[in-house]
Amino acid sequence: MELQEAKQAVLEATKKLVASQLVARTWGNISCRVGEEHFLITPSGKSYEHLTEDQLVLVSLDGLAYTGSLKPSSEKGIHALVYRTHPQVNCVIHTHQEMASLMSLVGNDLSISDEWRELLGEIIPTSRYGLPGTKALMNQVGRILKGYASPAVLMANHGALCFGSSPQEAFSIAEALEGVCKEQVFRLSPLLSSLNGEVQIRAFARRDGEEVTYTTNDSPSLQAMGNQIMKSKKDCNYILLLTSQEVLEVSERGKTLHAFLDDFAQIAGPSVEIVQEKPTGFHGLKHRDALIVQKVGAFCMGSSESEAHAVATLVQKNSKAALLRLSCAQVKPLPYLDTHLMRYVYKEKYAKLACSSTKSTGSTS
Repeated sequence: MELQEAKQAVLEATKKLVASQLVARTWGNISCRVGEEHFLITPSGKSYEHLTEDQLVLVSLDGLAYTGSLKPSSEKGIHALVYRTHPQVNCVIHTHQEMASLMSLVGNDLSISDEWRELLGEIIPTSRYGLPGTKALMNQVGRILKGYASPAVLMANHGALCFGSSPQEAFSIAEALEGVCKEQVFRLSPLLSSLNGEVQIRAFARRDGEEVTYTTNDSPSLQAMGNQIMKSKKDCNYILLLTSQEVLEVSERGKTLHAFLDDFAQIAGPSVEIVQEKPTGFHGLKHRDALIVQKVGAFCMGSSESEAHAVATLVQKNSKAALLRLSCAQVKPLPYLDTHLMRYVYKEKYAKLACSSTKSTGSTS
């Protein structure tokens, strides 16, 4: 593609992906090939809803050099690998789409039924886990790209990588992959299939200066918990209450929701405590932005309503991952130290980057 054509194609693809709910906020990245030596990619930490042409970053295929004040996505090296490995590819989409992310936890290559083989091929491989934005992750994906003739890769604990000759083809692959992964996840976990119900996210509390306002007539004990959260987390201005069958099921099965997915570790926290409904008796919120209350739901916190909603989205997805583990022993939580490292990097770097620009929350990729 020519540069201007690539700019229009990337912006159109971001809008289409957000509308399809395959990508939310900045969770993922999109690029298009420009000539033989460059590709154009979305920047790090910028909201897709407000993205403009001048915020897209032109990156060289060989040295990954770029110009301008905005940094390209931290996964730019993986995009470059795809373009170098597959000369026919002109667009790469990396998403954190829900069902593909869940299927990536299983660790197996995904066999494709005859219905979808013309588009997806016979097998969608899964690369091994690596910390986001690292050479380890890039090397794992690189091995897969060289070993499989597939238009997509599942990235363990992370998401999906889809690519095609055009943005339209790459989008079709991402959409078809989500449908196939949903069928497989529900086949592996009848529990998840049976719990696939309505998700509600509603306002619970808002801080305005020193005053905390509750939006509904919740029980005094829940409001007391809200007061304690606001008191202990000075950066929390909004609390949303997430209720779903999956979160309620998780709330009855242990004391902690561990991180299975790296975007959850970054944005919600290394883990989330599960507590009973009472004014006191929870701790550890300094490095976490969610709290699950048994038989009630999940308190999801943020400095803005958008940030709190992002936390809620990830608590829901990670709750499904925890339930998938019940029927798939190979599904494992992320390493403890990695979750804390991802959380630290996100809070110290990417959250501040996003906040300074659009007040939107995004992951490090």
